[in-house]
Amino acid sequence: MPPGSKPLPPGTSPQRGTVNVWQYPEGLGWQHGRIPRAPAILETDEAKAAWKDWLGSWWAAFYTPDDLRMLGILVHLVDRMVKGEISASQVTPLLDRFGITPKGRQDLRWAERPTSKAAATVEPSDEIAARRETRKANLA
Repeated sequence: MPPGSKPLPPGTSPQRGTVNVWQYPEGLGWQHGRIPRAPAILETDEAKAAWKDWLGSWWAAFYTPDDLRMLGILVHLVDRMVKGEISASQVTPLLDRFGITPKGRQDLRWAERPTSKAAATVEPSDEIAARRETRKANLA
């Protein structure tokens, strides 16, 4: 056996048997009082709007006040990216880590709490569509 750490006994590996549990937010948006003011580093109106959008989104429920400084830096970087000063490839990994992108939310196992919406009724336009709707109704 080569030098280094020894493997764990079978069945005790931390990687095996773990279930990726999706987390749902307790509420919608920022959960720590009023949405904080945009930091002074944000100069443009678009950056300030992004600040409000991010903290008003459903995934902001996962943020804590300790995350505000980094979120301000991220908005500033996105603003610089929009201006063409830096590339998107430099900013996207950071956005992923904070769950701002769909990929980031998937990696973090964050999911929007499902809402109970009434199923829309579809008027079948032909015989095949009518059969499809009947089959869906029977399976539900």
